Formats: sequence, structure tokens, C-alpha cells
Amino acid sequence: MALDILERSQKKNLSIEYTRPTLSREDLKGVLECLVEDNLSTGQMVEKFEKNFAHTFKYKYALSLNSLTSAYHCALTALGVGEGDSVLLSDIAPIAALDAIFLLKAKPVLVDIAKNSFHMDTEAFAKVVQEIVPKVVVLDHSFGSLVNAKNYSLPEGTFLLEDFTEAIGADSETISVGKQGSIALAGLNVESVITTGNGAMLVTADSELNTKMRSMITGRSKSRIQDLAQYDYNLIDYQAALGIEQLSKLGVLLERKRKIGITYLQAITTSQVETYFRNPTEDTFNRFPIVVPSKSYDETKRYFDSIQIGTMKTIQEPLHSILELNKSDYPNAERLFQKGHCIPVYPNLTKDNIQRIATAIRRIY
Repeated sequence: MALDILERSQKKNLSIEYTRPTLSREDLKGVLECLVEDNLSTGQMVEKFEKNFAHTFKYKYALSLNSLTSAYHCALTALGVGEGDSVLLSDIAPIAALDAIFLLKAKPVLVDIAKNSFHMDTEAFAKVVQEIVPKVVVLDHSFGSLVNAKNYSLPEGTFLLEDFTEAIGADSETISVGKQGSIALAGLNVESVITTGNGAMLVTADSELNTKMRSMITGRSKSRIQDLAQYDYNLIDYQAALGIEQLSKLGVLLERKRKIGITYLQAITTSQVETYFRNPTEDTFNRFPIVVPSKSYDETKRYFDSIQIGTMKTIQEPLHSILELNKSDYPNAERLFQKGHCIPVYPNLTKDNIQRIATAIRRIY
């Protein structure tokens, strides 16, 4: 059934959208049932979604929230981050992480990505942690390119927070996705392989951290921790119903995205285009960034617009720009931002559209 959903014919349209949610009648049926039954609060569907998520990926505890910013706020608070504490993260980490750091009046410490990589430069990372001892280090699987925490040596007393938003369901023999840190989190927005419209999931194997995070969310814990504020960060039942249906067909969605990604990688080998995926058997290709060294961002944008292929910037804004730091200190993130484009890689792209995009990649000069 899921394959039929992915392969069904679309209305004939020359324009290829950048992104399009992969929703089926079954997804919408569950949402409609919740609305008909007036399930507009946090109840059984949310609890079922959390249990299904934990069971599917073998996480001990799972806790849903209404946004990625909420998830970062809860996780960092549970790990003891407070005013003045340092939180180290990639220059292309989600802006939600930076916003949560601001909420806690903590200090963001940025590390540039490595050349030809989507992940923090290991040498730059090692240099920074010699100068400061961060309370938390954030690692994220940018674009679905898996990152191994073993490549980054953490100082004693530093916690690891793993963001697997773009690697939900990743299967690796060497990396335990979502289990590398004290807490892990995943956003469930419209660009995620599993979406609840907006929302996030926190996972951990630590019972004390789970209890602390639950106690921060209104109505999710039987007892309240003294002096710990509670927030209305709840996911709603109809959102959870959508997540449950999407979770049930995750394997098909991931396999479809992997096949599309591999097609693009093959096209890139005969082009002047760059991308930094290194392990196509494990990377999830949640988004697919390309860099065209010989052209400016606007030139490449005009090229794709002229052949009616939608694209998007690789990142909304590098964090060094938000913090008004010198961009020359973050050359690799700046280059990815200035020259990078994400091309369509959603599961219900037609075969013809996939070939159109692959051909467009080969023809860039």
C-alpha cells in the first residue's frame, strides 16, 4: 500500500516543487478521527506515539513535544545548563538550538564545519575544548549525513546532546543513532521523514533525566520537581496520530529517499557539482545539498528556476552570522551557505522528475 502511495501518478506539472509532505489517506484518516472525537489535547494518541517511537528504534524513554526549540530547552535544562554555561555546537546547527541557549542565558560556542564535510572540524573542535570546558556539546546529523561521536573527545564532565532530526531511522553498523549522548532529540517538522506538522521527540536511557524532562511539561508527570518551571510544550493527539501513521511506513520512505540520493550521487560524479555525503549505504539523505563552485548562489538559483526545479538554501543562516561573529573564522560554513542549494529529494517524486533533476545536475557548467 505504501509503495502505491509513493508511486502514484501526480497531476501533470512541469514545475518540480522543492519539498512536498508525503501524506496518505491513512495519515489523514487518523487525524480526522481525532478531530471528530474532539481529541484536541494531549492524551492516549500522544502516549501511543511515544511508545511506538521508543519501540521502533529501541529507545528506553521517549517524550514528545510541540517544537524542536522546546526539545532543546528541556534537554539543556535537564543537563544542568544555566546562565553563563558554555554549549558547543556546529556553525550550521539548527537555529532552535541557539534559541534554547539564549533562553537559558548560556553561552554558545561555535565550531566551523570541516572542508568538504557537513560536520564540525575535529581539529578545530579539539582546540576549542582545550580552551574551554563546555557544559554540553551538541552533535547533529546534518542533512542526513551520519556523524560519529567517537570522532570528538569530550572533556570530563561534559554532556553530549545528539540531534538526530535528519537521521531518524538510520541504520548503521558503527553508529548508534540517537544513543550516542545522554539525551537525543529529533524534530518532526515538515522537512523531516516523519512529520507531525511541527513537534519533536526527546529520547534517553537515563531514568532521572527522563523524569526531569517530563516534569518540565504541563500534565506529563504525576509529581512536580520543586523549583523547576513547567511549560506548555505538549504535542496534541491529532499531531501524534499523524506521526503514528508516518512511523508505520518509515522503512519505505527511507528506502525511497536513499534510491533518489544515490541517483543524484551518480549524476554528480560526471559533473562539476559537489556534495559531501560519504556513506550512501548509511546516510539518509533527509535533504540533499549541492555546491556549485564555479557559480554564485544567484546564478545557480536562476539556472534551476529556468528549468522549473525548486531549490532551497542549505541553511537558513549560519549561527556565526546571527551572533555577528567574523565570517572569515568560519569559511567552510560560510561557503556552504553562500554557494549551496538543497535540491528536491522527497519520497513521492516521480521517476521522470528524479531523472530531470539528475540531468540538470550533469548540465551545470
